[in-house]
Amino acid sequence: MSTTSNGTKKVTEATSPRTARRLTRERLRAVVRELVLDGQPVPDWHEHAACAGMEEALFFPVADGGPLGVERIEQAKQVCAGCPVRNTCLADTMARESPTARYCVFGGLSAGDRSRLYADLRTRAFALDATGESGAVA
Repeated sequence: MSTTSNGTKKVTEATSPRTARRLTRERLRAVVRELVLDGQPVPDWHEHAACAGMEEALFFPVADGGPLGVERIEQAKQVCAGCPVRNTCLADTMARESPTARYCVFGGLSAGDRSRLYADLRTRAFALDATGESGAVA
């Protein structure tokens, strides 16, 4: 943005890298919803989750590393594997969580798994931006 002689702000073609990342993050969230939920809003899915009523500590391992953390993550992923709302849980989590503050197991993926998925989806979104494609799924 720049300021005109009368003090009003005008948008310039140049967009700051931070704004570009924010737009891309929002676009990524839309892409996740489009791909996983066919563009529909996230339904109230919590009551249908396989983990409903289970001990939450299983899905919130104290540490991602070490034998106990790895074992807990694998146990949580096993619960998620048979969950009827797994994709919805993952889409909802990916759309809401901060890329810099991931934790727990959601949608069958650990925080590390989701970080890698987010990075892959972000790379794809940048590639689509570069080609001018909309990214919409037919």
